[in-house]
Amino acid sequence: MPRYAAIDIGSNSIRMQAAEVAPGSATRILAAEREVTRLGEGVFRNGSMNEEAMRLTCDVLSRMGAQFRALEVAGIRAVATSSVRDARNQTEFLERAAASVGAPVEVISGREEARLIHLGVLSRWPQPGKRVLVIDIGGGSVEIIGVEDGRMVEAVSKPLGAVRLREIFLTHDPPDARIRRGEAGRRLPPFQWALGPCDRHLGDGRGGGLCHRQGAASETGPDGPAARRHRPGSQAVCETQHAGPAAEA
Repeated sequence: MPRYAAIDIGSNSIRMQAAEVAPGSATRILAAEREVTRLGEGVFRNGSMNEEAMRLTCDVLSRMGAQFRALEVAGIRAVATSSVRDARNQTEFLERAAASVGAPVEVISGREEARLIHLGVLSRWPQPGKRVLVIDIGGGSVEIIGVEDGRMVEAVSKPLGAVRLREIFLTHDPPDARIRRGEAGRRLPPFQWALGPCDRHLGDGRGGGLCHRQGAASETGPDGPAARRHRPGSQAVCETQHAGPAAEA
């Protein structure tokens, strides 16, 4: 079977997976890794990724690229999310990151991030015929996704990730008075759920917050622990075999 790889460069950590992927066959994970790099800390403080975090991230990417070459993967999709979207020095980082991993690194929009989260969740936790609300709390952003019968019908991405909010609000001990006034909550406008009551809710956060890992699938069952571990980058393994990212839903 052909082999593909994916890398998710998040605000708090980097995840990668390499897998054998073929239509109609079960995906076989060949390698999986996660490393904390805290790339978003500088962005959320002063608007730019700091040199130490970029150097650490590129070192990790170089090691992952070497693993992919050893596995002889046919293609790599590497995506960067919230912190790189917001950084003033985005271009410099993307050039260095691509050189380190040996493949292009793309910055994806919040909606594309939501779409990949949706695909990752539904690949491990299918809910045919149901309305589902998925919430992914990352390091830099939060994605809120409305799903009906397996189709993403609404998606909102907001800059409310765990690392971002910590850098903005938790600068003092005790916490900033703005936390006590609920200012963080007011940053999220009302999300109008147009589909009516949901049959299922999935809230997850293990990355800068919560982690979505399609490949952590040794645990099975529609409501078991594996149903709560997916991530945008791992779903990209399945999409790398196509020419570029799929169109947004």
